[in-house]
Amino acid sequence: MRNVIIQLLHLVVAQAQDLFVAVNMVPSAVKDVDVIIVGAGWAGMAAADSLARANVTFLVFEASNHTGGRSHAIEFGHPSIGTYVFEEGSNWVSGVGGGAAGVTKHAPSAANPVHKLAVQEGLRTIRIPGSADGNMSNYYAVFDPSGRSADPDGSLRRRANMVLDCLNRSAMHDDNVSNSVRERLNTCGWSPRTDTEWAMDWVMVDDQAGEPAISIQSIFPDETYMWWGPDDWFVIDQNPRGFARLIDGMVRDSVPEHDPRVVLNTPVNRIDWGCNGVIVSTDNGDIYTAKHAISTVSLGVLQRHHKELFSPSLPEQHADALSSDHVVMGNLTHVLVQFPRVWWDNSLPRWISANPGGKNMSGEFTEWQNLNHDSLVPGSQTLLSFLGDPQASKYQAMQDIDVQAAVVQRLRLQHPRVEIPDAVAIFISRWGTDPRFYGSYSIRQPGWRDKYMKILQQPLMACGKTVVRFAGEAMCDNLNGYTHGAYQTGKEAAAKYLYEVQKGPNPQDDDALSLCNW
Repeated sequence: MRNVIIQLLHLVVAQAQDLFVAVNMVPSAVKDVDVIIVGAGWAGMAAADSLARANVTFLVFEASNHTGGRSHAIEFGHPSIGTYVFEEGSNWVSGVGGGAAGVTKHAPSAANPVHKLAVQEGLRTIRIPGSADGNMSNYYAVFDPSGRSADPDGSLRRRANMVLDCLNRSAMHDDNVSNSVRERLNTCGWSPRTDTEWAMDWVMVDDQAGEPAISIQSIFPDETYMWWGPDDWFVIDQNPRGFARLIDGMVRDSVPEHDPRVVLNTPVNRIDWGCNGVIVSTDNGDIYTAKHAISTVSLGVLQRHHKELFSPSLPEQHADALSSDHVVMGNLTHVLVQFPRVWWDNSLPRWISANPGGKNMSGEFTEWQNLNHDSLVPGSQTLLSFLGDPQASKYQAMQDIDVQAAVVQRLRLQHPRVEIPDAVAIFISRWGTDPRFYGSYSIRQPGWRDKYMKILQQPLMACGKTVVRFAGEAMCDNLNGYTHGAYQTGKEAAAKYLYEVQKGPNPQDDDALSLCNW
């Protein structure tokens, strides 16, 4: 009898959903909340913070067991050495050290919101000067494929910095959206030939985007650094939450820890939308209704699953923009490796190691960060490297034990005169294969135009009303790819809703609520 009753209930729910889609009729009495937010990353929690402060009822549904999204720390290390907190995603507070914001009419007056939170919360970081243009002077040594110094006087790194300066200048005056970073580099006189030059090339470009230079529309100039300063803060906080504890600080007195309005371990599998609001269905069979929804799911998820996620389907031009090959998810990948002893020159915070094979091998564990350095996390005996595609996808598909063996083998080839012990711990981030994201952050490819962003940002309308808004780093025109871009879209989506329901000011009158399209 119980099974029969359950089956009847499911039938009634299914018929109710179909009726909602068909005639857009949901009695207001059955609405659970004013707003449903899908995703508890930076965008979702920033939106929740604003709604909570305006006394708007809401629910946040998050597929994982934590808030933060792609800002997530892990405890890494072998017990024989010790465990330490490192980031598997967001690793930098970007845009620090000055800038035009609040100084000239060509920049907004608002401060960098994530930097502001980092200062407020006392996040432990180390300054990386000049990260705005991939400052090669931040690499304290460059080694050729035989492990010998390839740039003892720094002339090669100075030349690379001159090329990056040229790249910045030329991008400001070149409106050809079809040009790739590779084409702009060639115009600036950078055509790598040697193994060492190809290694430098990878660090200059691919390391920032996780994609080859030929696949990237110019990443220069960048509003983040023009507005707020040329430096980055590299996060080394040892709080178990790491970078994500800034989100905890943001919502401490609005959506505190264990707030029942944030529902974890609850993937959303369908958003039915129409004239009277939304019905949101979850994997565990629960159904919720609201007047409005804010979707913060990643660009990668939207591109792969929008057809089954939204009912009715997204408007044709929205679906076409998502299927465009002009915007993709980059695949920048963290690789941590811990050793039983420090075999490298511990005085070097970071270095570049070239591989034989030129362009094809340029991204094969080329950049190394010495996390054991006195300025970082001494005692961790850990090195950090980054991968972009195609190497990122290659190693993400491997088992950890095989990745560990490949990393150690590569290091031994890069340092043939050094006795390198076997590693004791390995970690590789796998954002590219994570079904919650399918990548680390959005990348614009040659041919990308502003019209695509305007389409992606358009809310879903029904009967003349806004029903669903989109947020997340990919939806912030000026700040895509950054944590502060994700934060900003959440704040702006909430601000637009609050203005519509007469519970907040016009966001267009406040720079802090309109940075994405400033």
